[in-house]
Amino acid sequence: MQAPYLVDKNTNTRLYESDDIIAYLNERYGGARRAGWWLPVPSLLDNVNSGIASAIRLGRGSRCRTQSPRGGLKPLTLYNMEGSPFCRKVRETLSELNVQHLVRNVPKGSPKRAELEKRGGKVQVPYLVDPNTGREMYESDDIVAYLEAEYGARSQDGRGRRHARSDVAAAAV
Repeated sequence: MQAPYLVDKNTNTRLYESDDIIAYLNERYGGARRAGWWLPVPSLLDNVNSGIASAIRLGRGSRCRTQSPRGGLKPLTLYNMEGSPFCRKVRETLSELNVQHLVRNVPKGSPKRAELEKRGGKVQVPYLVDPNTGREMYESDDIVAYLEAEYGARSQDGRGRRHARSDVAAAAV
């Protein structure tokens, strides 16, 4: 698996490579094309900064703790701001648990912030929406604890949601 990977259902476009994705998004949706000699510089700085953040967090989010995604579940939605360390903790946990999710970025100045405020009553990130249980919540520590309990290695709630290895074992019985 290679990340990042973009799927734009509006145009049926699928792309790998960060620089290609950034150029595509700016050209298609940004109204201005980000190009020129400076393109590799921010990309390099972004990679260095991301690497430092991952090192400080001891590689959290870089490895999956489950073997395969659980089937039959709707994707969770995470309202997110890229630069937020609190959102990063939640993204890392979602990745480690191999939980399918959609990320709705709501940076300052974005019209999407009104959608978040309407949904949750205030503009605060991270905000998680789980359509499988009906739960919606703020606060990164609460979200991480919820994800571990609901989708982690020890979770099982009678509806068949459990760790991927348990699903494989249950299917074999």
